[in-house]
Amino acid sequence: MRLRASALQEDTEVNLNAVTDDSLDVGVPHSDLLRELTETTIRREWEALTEVREKAVSAMGLQETTDALTVAAAFNGITRVADSTGIPLDDATDAVTADMREETGIQEFHYAVKSQKYD
Repeated sequence: MRLRASALQEDTEVNLNAVTDDSLDVGVPHSDLLRELTETTIRREWEALTEVREKAVSAMGLQETTDALTVAAAFNGITRVADSTGIPLDDATDAVTADMREETGIQEFHYAVKSQKYD
């Protein structure tokens, strides 16, 4: 949701389907490198991460790389807490993100299915 809101604020077009389809271009600078950082971290490929992080610092700079990894870590932590406690999306977020979740297919992810609202 923030990527979409940030893109609108910056008057930039992004393709949110790239979240679930790595053959698509997101439309943000260094998106391939950001994806590689994310996937290497999620897979816990620590030796490879050192190499990817060095590539990122070279391409994006130390501050931007640090910012990207910090945001990713924060969102990962927040999501894990919400998922582990079974917190569903609040009504406002659920309504605002419904189209985006449908379009990208992220509702099909295992964690999303488990945290859907109970009837």
